[in-house]
Amino acid sequence: MIQTNPKKNKLGLSASNSISLYNLPIYAMIAGIMPNTLETILAGQPQYRLKQIEKAKFDATIDGYSQITTLSLALREQLQEIPWLAVKLHTLEKSKIDNTEKALLQLADGGLIETVLMGRENAKPVNDGGDRYTICVSSQVGCPMACVFCATGLTGFGRNLTVDEIVDQFRFWQRYSQNRISNIVVMGQGEPLLNYANLKEALLIILRNTEIGPTKITVSTCGVPVAMDKILKDKDFPQVRWAVSLHSAIEETRARIMPSHQKGFLKYLPEWANQYHKFIPSRTHFIGLEYLMLKGINDDEKHLLALQKIAAKFPRVRINLIPYNTSDFSVKKGIILEGSTSDKIGFWHDYLIKAGFVCTVRYSQGGDIAAACGQLCNTVDKESDFSKSY
Repeated sequence: MIQTNPKKNKLGLSASNSISLYNLPIYAMIAGIMPNTLETILAGQPQYRLKQIEKAKFDATIDGYSQITTLSLALREQLQEIPWLAVKLHTLEKSKIDNTEKALLQLADGGLIETVLMGRENAKPVNDGGDRYTICVSSQVGCPMACVFCATGLTGFGRNLTVDEIVDQFRFWQRYSQNRISNIVVMGQGEPLLNYANLKEALLIILRNTEIGPTKITVSTCGVPVAMDKILKDKDFPQVRWAVSLHSAIEETRARIMPSHQKGFLKYLPEWANQYHKFIPSRTHFIGLEYLMLKGINDDEKHLLALQKIAAKFPRVRINLIPYNTSDFSVKKGIILEGSTSDKIGFWHDYLIKAGFVCTVRYSQGGDIAAACGQLCNTVDKESDFSKSY
């Protein structure tokens, strides 16, 4: 087990205070911009008022508090002090190579985040016969994990997103897109588990007010042991699916490409997975191992065997091999990486399948608009169309 004592980790934080440090009240940081919150306005109101407002916010036909006719006129007028959406569209880009769109969203304090809408042919027939739509959601402004292969990590860390700022990425796409969103991946900007409380509440709100079930939501993490241990004791945390950004099962390699790696994590991870599956015994809950394949760094035989060895320790596991997506932003920062060849990725895939694992190769979308895995860094393409604000 990784000890959660005050010893400093590679983020310069102690394991015991990593979460609380990142959960400083955001309204203290943007004081004066939003003088009232929903909670302060509803103080003294019946508890069901919040549920009425919450339900209305997920109704795409309602465009503001003034249209919530179940509320009194006086309360509706008071609610006008709070933005209907916590995010405002800055720039929208549409891919020319696949059914992907990326939105650069502006927050109340001027911060920027990106979120992605991905349409893909549905393997299972759906009522309208159309594509299946997944959104990729961010959890922080920037990211403190500083992974060398990720453009977001190179931008540095700004702050945690509020509950509304996470939820409203879904609500933005719900209003913009005419298609039903069936899946959510929390794989955008930021480390979700460093925003534990806000992530948890945002997921609960989405699950309460949409048809999306917990197994249609996947949260990706680099691995934050103090938060992962918390999940094992938190019966209220939504039973979503988890994907761990592994990228190497060899300590030295992982530490080199993921500065946030904590010594002993590779021993801790399968032990945690076994405890997790005892806590949530459902067969539909597997742990995903994400493995970005980098030429000459983590794609030789010893790394393959190390991946096989650690994966064999998981009760239920799926391995996802990820081709590297080049980022112009990373190149400008002096990070020059090369992805493994398609033949090498194919060899790994076939080997792991024969070894008895469920293994897939990720199909990245939106590469031409810097919307693919590892490319999100708040870039603005001058040739892109600017869309109206919401």
